[in-house]
Amino acid sequence: MGRFIARRLVQAIPTIFGIMVITFALTRLSPSDPVTIMLGNNPDITEEDRAELRQKLGLNDPIPVQFARFVGDTARLDFGTSFSHKRPAIEVIGERLPNSLQLSIASLFLAIFISVPLGVVAGMKRGRFADQAIRAMSVGLHAVPVFFLGLLFVLFFGVGLQWFPIGSMNVIGESCVFCWDRLWHMAGPVIIGATGGIAFIPRVLRTEVLEILGQDFVRTARSKGLRERIVMARHVFRNALIPIVTLFGGILTILLGGSVIIEQVFNWPGLGRLLFDAANAKDYPLVQASVLIGSFLLVISYILRDLAYAWVDPRIKTG
Repeated sequence: MGRFIARRLVQAIPTIFGIMVITFALTRLSPSDPVTIMLGNNPDITEEDRAELRQKLGLNDPIPVQFARFVGDTARLDFGTSFSHKRPAIEVIGERLPNSLQLSIASLFLAIFISVPLGVVAGMKRGRFADQAIRAMSVGLHAVPVFFLGLLFVLFFGVGLQWFPIGSMNVIGESCVFCWDRLWHMAGPVIIGATGGIAFIPRVLRTEVLEILGQDFVRTARSKGLRERIVMARHVFRNALIPIVTLFGGILTILLGGSVIIEQVFNWPGLGRLLFDAANAKDYPLVQASVLIGSFLLVISYILRDLAYAWVDPRIKTG
């Protein structure tokens, strides 16, 4: 297994390098200038001051030189100093990353906890009211943008009913991580973050359950007199989980990608909101570091997916 993980990490190097090239190009090709944003239109700032700041930030160097420096620094795990925070970019990200992981992991487990039973029920109750209702809900959630769902949640449950807070991680004066107050603030973004998986997984799982129910080994198990509960648990459910495990990495991609929007809507100080603010401020080091770290987390998620795939289906080997 160790060789498998090492091989996958080596295979991910070209992908990470390609992401570095694209990220670097997009930051440099984007309109406006970080120096202009940092200094604004202050009449006391002279052109000499602007030129000195550009030189200090390394923006006067040719583009190939900047890219080579970016690659070399990244290889040493040095992502540079944030333009706006005046601190190492990796330090700023280290403060925000745990907040995003809280939402992403909780949303993933909530999506699995809700969508897997729904998919199984839809497959077992094919054509009945439960099946129709689950499919209609999945299509509806898939059609509505996540930012709109988030705004509706804030409007009705936050502002209107006042059941949940409308933003932030804790009430003013509190900074706990594992407490009721944090869970209360996490409820909104976690529920909205889980809608992507809830909209997608039941439809895939329903199709798999229907296909497996028609297989010969299921009919054989029933002919032996096994209880329907045992047939569903041992023969149908485990085999139906294989495509869901395959989609595990893609679900994490949806969660991490949607965190940019969700963290903006709920004012959650995570990596997604940090990336959004850094992009607006043209904070090149922070944008580059955020994208690369997020990409590396996705690579790790795909490796974990493959390991889980081999665990669910013993016929698959990781060696």
